[in-house]
Amino acid sequence: MSNQKENKTVFKAPFGGLGAGLFINGIGCISPQRTFDNSEFLAEVKEYNTNRLTCVDADYTKFFDAGSIRRMGRLMKYGTAAGMIALRDAGLEVPGAISTGTALGLPEVSQKFLKSLIEVDETIVSPTTFIQSTHNTVSSNIALLCKCFSHNNTFSHKGFSFESALTDAQLLVLENMNNILVGAYDEVSDYKYAAMKKTKELRGEPCNNLDIYGEKGNGVIAGEGAAFFVLAKEKTENTYGSFVGNKTFYKPESTEEIRNHILSFLKENNSSLEDIDVVITGISGAKETDATRIDLNKNLFTTQTIIAYKHLCGEYMTSSAFAFWLASKMMKSQQIPDSVILENRNRSPKNILLYNSHKHNHSLMLFKAC
Repeated sequence: MSNQKENKTVFKAPFGGLGAGLFINGIGCISPQRTFDNSEFLAEVKEYNTNRLTCVDADYTKFFDAGSIRRMGRLMKYGTAAGMIALRDAGLEVPGAISTGTALGLPEVSQKFLKSLIEVDETIVSPTTFIQSTHNTVSSNIALLCKCFSHNNTFSHKGFSFESALTDAQLLVLENMNNILVGAYDEVSDYKYAAMKKTKELRGEPCNNLDIYGEKGNGVIAGEGAAFFVLAKEKTENTYGSFVGNKTFYKPESTEEIRNHILSFLKENNSSLEDIDVVITGISGAKETDATRIDLNKNLFTTQTIIAYKHLCGEYMTSSAFAFWLASKMMKSQQIPDSVILENRNRSPKNILLYNSHKHNHSLMLFKAC
């Protein structure tokens, strides 16, 4: 038996941590704000007086022909377009792999299919709605359009869906894959909106999205959106910054436990709380769930600039993808829009920590400007 050690090439992450640090080389976001134009950064914030925010549509004729647009559902259009915007932004025709996350998939199309099935007494219906009803429809459509025949995964893990896609990308890089298109997409369908009203999760109407952090009411504003990113090993002229790593944890018993998760996560990634300049908090306007976040903002993040984002996109299970887009834009521009600031400590957005939660699902992300 040979004693010679096997020669292996192991990719070394450009930053510390348990996973592979990745450069953000392209972004695409369609949301209730005008975010599809990468040349703008929340120059004009859209104000709503409702508890349901829907996406501001891009010009879809730039991505699909008229026939395809007629056949596609709403989420299919803005989800696919967000992915194509990210690829174009990165100057990439074909990604090395695709990894996406969605909590609910395409419920509007699924409901349409089931309704048609009931109307025809479970006989024969058009297959189009069935084909477009599966959770991986958006990632598959992007793959068909750009002819990507490589790895293509879609994760449906509720509040951890986008985070699972990011972890998948980090593992793929360790297997020598590159230029991975990672994204998330969800919509607030009529059924979901009705369910949220029934469970009294929503803020009462009329309500102003820019005033949800005040004392005037309780509950969240329902939202939706799609955001995609090209993550790569190498830095380019278009690099926005770096995604260092993420961590998820479920149903913490106390604020102290969350605090310990945050501090250990930073330590695992060779950082400390003192290194963090900006904290993106998932504060949503719901008093019960925001109590913990407010406590952390007051007693843990005492020297960092604290910003919020759910007043812009609403609350949904993959809203952390919108926060990822926000962090990317801040790192590249080295600017923080006034519309997102909760506490201004005059810190430049060089090291950014995201802490988000949706019900019992909690997640952390770390970013560093290049």
